[in-house]
Amino acid sequence: MKIFHVITSLKIGGAESALLNFLRVDKNSEHVHYVAYFYPGPNLEKIQNLGIKTFHITGLLNKYDFLSYLKLRRIIKDIKPDVIHSSLWFANFFSKFVAKSLSIPVVCDLHSNFLHDGKIRKILERINLLDADIYVAVSNNTKNGFIKTFCSYKDALEKKTVVIPNAIDINYIKKNISKLNRVELGFLQRDFIIGAVGRLEKIKSYDLLIRAFYIFKNNLNQTNTNCNGSVAKNVKLCLVGGGRCYGELRKLTQDLGLVEDVVFAGAANNPYPYFNIFDCFAISSKSEGLSIALLEAMAFGLPVISTTYSPKHDVLVDGVNALLVCPGNPLALSRAMEKFYCDQDFSMQIGKENLNLIKQSFSISRVQDSYFEIFKKLSATVVRN
Repeated sequence: MKIFHVITSLKIGGAESALLNFLRVDKNSEHVHYVAYFYPGPNLEKIQNLGIKTFHITGLLNKYDFLSYLKLRRIIKDIKPDVIHSSLWFANFFSKFVAKSLSIPVVCDLHSNFLHDGKIRKILERINLLDADIYVAVSNNTKNGFIKTFCSYKDALEKKTVVIPNAIDINYIKKNISKLNRVELGFLQRDFIIGAVGRLEKIKSYDLLIRAFYIFKNNLNQTNTNCNGSVAKNVKLCLVGGGRCYGELRKLTQDLGLVEDVVFAGAANNPYPYFNIFDCFAISSKSEGLSIALLEAMAFGLPVISTTYSPKHDVLVDGVNALLVCPGNPLALSRAMEKFYCDQDFSMQIGKENLNLIKQSFSISRVQDSYFEIFKKLSATVVRN
């Protein structure tokens, strides 16, 4: 089977990591994969190293003009894939037009909640909303948000949308854990490190996380809390990732007097050394689908703090394998940080729950099987020109 993947970007991100994980696990199969992208990034070389042919789609005036659509269509027409698989909004938008014009089935991934997207994107999405053969949502919350956003198409979207949770390759992670320790990464052995991995963009609300850390650190200093055997001045916040908000986040740490306590590690092709030194993992996003970074943190047995905009998280249960807080509440985030800092037994129990859950329910091989079941069914039933 020939599968043509179209993705908006190959930068560092959850959708990009999900595609890379999928391609890695299918490397030695009989299937042939192709990848087209609009924006290059660190994942491009990793995909090419798998022996997969890639295509950089560019336009005349910008990445998304009509010429780029024609280029993508011509490439797909020449290759004649059995199915098109797209990820991220713009790739989905173009791929549906191409697929319809060439009578090729298309499967579109949904990695984020449409409820939080802008008006223009929602208007454009309606143009070819029903042209996807299947939408694959990475979580139930993502699916529900998608259908709620376009509720006038509810019946049709219910039939077209399935949930295949993101997953990770634990064996690959174990093979690629670096031997780096805290000192080599610029920390002290006794530091209590709260970590976050993701793009420095507005939707991640890292300004909120930094303010929560400020409250947490001040509370420790004021109460002289020493409940985990470490002095309070050695709590650290480590942000792994790059993005447009770096400048303003850096300024915020200066304004709050946290320059020595908040570490901007930058974008990392391999974030696993950082997961290996974190004491807990934090998500402060306004909206998430099912974060690959979250699953990776769980695979390292880390306790998790996460915002959640839904009454029920797809993976995390408050007090069982995470501490959950409402978005936009830095005080609640700071209290969760203090709970993990002070209660090591609770922290370790949460981490064990997460590691067991990943092993049992989030294997990448399950994702692979689910996708190929869809691909084969569509390929067998769609009649082409």
